[in-house]
Amino acid sequence: MAVTLVDHAMQSANQGKEVQSLIAYWFLEESNLAQILPFASNLQLALQITSMNTLPTIGTRKVNAPFSESSGTFEQKVEGKYIFGHEIDVDTVLVKADPSERQTQREMSAHAMAFKFNDMFINGDPASDEFKGIKMRVDDVYNAGTYTNNYIDAGSATPNRGMLYDTTDRQYFMDNISKLIDVTVGHRSSALFMNSKMYLAFEACFRRENVLRQDKDMFGRIINVYQDVPLLRIGVKADQSTEVIPLDEDLSGGSEETSIYSVRFGEKMYLWGLQQEPMTVNDLGEVSDAPVYRDRVQWVVGLGVANPMSIARAYGFVPTNQVS
Repeated sequence: MAVTLVDHAMQSANQGKEVQSLIAYWFLEESNLAQILPFASNLQLALQITSMNTLPTIGTRKVNAPFSESSGTFEQKVEGKYIFGHEIDVDTVLVKADPSERQTQREMSAHAMAFKFNDMFINGDPASDEFKGIKMRVDDVYNAGTYTNNYIDAGSATPNRGMLYDTTDRQYFMDNISKLIDVTVGHRSSALFMNSKMYLAFEACFRRENVLRQDKDMFGRIINVYQDVPLLRIGVKADQSTEVIPLDEDLSGGSEETSIYSVRFGEKMYLWGLQQEPMTVNDLGEVSDAPVYRDRVQWVVGLGVANPMSIARAYGFVPTNQVS
């Protein structure tokens, strides 16, 4: 049974694993993604997954004649898991001066891990010892030529014209968001992922068109919703300035464009997280090789995709009200 990091944080707290629970909660503060992504545990470092390729051909038959035989086709692929984590070292002198220093460093580490995880979810590249992110996955599906509807050119007819420029552009933007959700498997998305500027422009557009609805995340923070789909900021990288989803794409002919990704979650059906076991945090105390107290945070993780249409991307958005 797949569980989220939220479930793991709660279970750790119930088991008296206070540090592990706190680090999981601090991680979740900076990752709305981790609040909803289901993870299935398996001890193996790689998992063979059956991915849908094509559906069978269905037809009619004449009286006393058989149906034509046809079978759906599948693709067998292997998804790897990657050892993700960090060792948190705090000098014994600092701890003696301020016993709360270990907690401060733990919180900072958990936030940094969340930023890295968010980045890998979008941009992960196995060539860099990361699990493959959804950007590469949707490119792979499109380039294979089997499914091409999940790669949508949503750019304005006028390159670099902002989606908030006028009512026509706002309506065109809304049309493309509906299309993005519609092409996701089952015409249903679990979440739309975007950068912060796109998120704010999205909110402004839907507020002006009086279709904005809002909810809250587990920390009580406002989340915008459209067609019952949460709009999630994937945020910045650990440097606190570089957007995970950039603002300088040029796929639709402009130079200041960005993308929105739609994902449907579901274990063995759509997209889900793989883990050897839930995130572990071990307090190693004062270690012998250095005058430091050390925590080891480790999470062996990856992604699995069983249906290629569980991911879709719309590109070409210019999240402003200007023509640049």
